[in-house]
Amino acid sequence: MVQQTIQEKIKQRRRQMLVHSYIYYELNQNIVSDQKWSKWAMELVQLQSQYPHEAAIVEYADKFKDWDGSSGAFLQFPEDIKATAYRLLNFATTAGCRAECVKPVRPVKQVQKKKPKRTGLF
Repeated sequence: MVQQTIQEKIKQRRRQMLVHSYIYYELNQNIVSDQKWSKWAMELVQLQSQYPHEAAIVEYADKFKDWDGSSGAFLQFPEDIKATAYRLLNFATTAGCRAECVKPVRPVKQVQKKKPKRTGLF
């Protein structure tokens, strides 16, 4: 088994938080269970707390500054993360869901706002 450095582990967990949060909050889908996501989140919080110097120099440090691991709803999603999320979601849905995978749900329909009716006053 290959050992990861602290920096590599922090980067891995950050990417997982970003990708899976994007899938969940923006695409209304789910690939990993809430329990698995929470486990990863708490591990990342612990790593960032234990190794602040390493955490400060690893990719996406700005997005995880003061992050407490409670939610991925307010994270910002760069384009590379979005692309990874789409690839992973496509793979999960075409390969079939396995292990921790939760069956994807249908996307929520976007409701378009109707234009107000003219009253003839203007």
